[in-house]
Amino acid sequence: MARLKSGMLVAAALRYASQELIDCVLVRRGDADAGAIYIHVNAGRDQHKILARILDFDGAYNWQAITGTGWVDADTARARLDKEISRDPDAFVLAVDDPKGRNPFDVI
Repeated sequence: MARLKSGMLVAAALRYASQELIDCVLVRRGDADAGAIYIHVNAGRDQHKILARILDFDGAYNWQAITGTGWVDADTARARLDKEISRDPDAFVLAVDDPKGRNPFDVI
């Protein structure tokens, strides 16, 4: 299966979010060809998650919360995101403010 470039995936997710009325903005532009993609989801009431795109054992991409299994506070989420960016400065970061905690990449 052909692998889509990160820049194309991000552009498609932003268009989908706009159509579904999900407040989603590009906070950091990464490497258009192969940059990692992180999503900072803010579901309100100090409920935050950082999602990262991972490759599973079957060769399929999935989204995993790298801040743990539950919601965390804003400072914890920001610290984890800063740590990831320091390791990979070519990463994309999207910020999603959605009370339902939706991920605009789930349909792509």
